[in-house]
Amino acid sequence: MDIFDALEQRVEQLVARKKTLEEENAALRAEVARYAEEKKAVAERIDGLLEKLQEELEP
Repeated sequence: MDIFDALEQRVEQLVARKKTLEEENAALRAEVARYAEEKKAVAERIDGLLEKLQEELEP
């Protein structure tokens, strides 16, 4: 029965690891989404500043 106990323990470890990786993946996806929003906001601000500069430089 030792082999079955070892197999059961290994399966439990793998299931726990899978759950941990899924949670980590979800957290990383949320972080990536947050960074994408920040990047978009910065790009919009830069575009606004460039438009203002262009308006000031036009004759």
